[in-house]
Amino acid sequence: MAKDTWEAGKEVWDLVQYHISNHHPNLALVDKEIAVIFHGKASKSGGQVVLGKSRKASALFKVLGKADYKFILEIAGDEWAKLSNGQQSALIDHLLCACKVEEDEKTGDIKCSIATPEVSFFWDELKRHGDWRTRPQQEGVANSMNVESVLDMVAGNDDEDNGDGNVG
Repeated sequence: MAKDTWEAGKEVWDLVQYHISNHHPNLALVDKEIAVIFHGKASKSGGQVVLGKSRKASALFKVLGKADYKFILEIAGDEWAKLSNGQQSALIDHLLCACKVEEDEKTGDIKCSIATPEVSFFWDELKRHGDWRTRPQQEGVANSMNVESVLDMVAGNDDEDNGDGNVG
């Protein structure tokens, strides 16, 4: 019988540590308190496959677990197996982007939270209008990226690991 849920192995943990070291230094405060688990089959939301989800760990994990986890990264094992190395890396980065840690400078207390993505769009909207939304640093100026460039990036036709965070 196949496992329904299992912990990530060393290869995935190396990827998590790489992204924390290079892109998410705030998570170094809790890097040993992040659990990464796989579920055998992906769930769906709004008819779309969910590749992964970041959650704050509940008190239940503290009682049942071997550590005081702050975050749980859940990954669909069946979908993970279909992803390229670059896509797997982008998914881990996306899941870590949702994990926010703030340290109170006076007390040293750590506050953990889950952020929602800053960008969301529909494929039809993207095809018709391109990446038209403004960015916080661009106040009032639309991104000049055309639809072909965006679709090439999303399709993986560029030379970079774009890590756009689209997980479903």
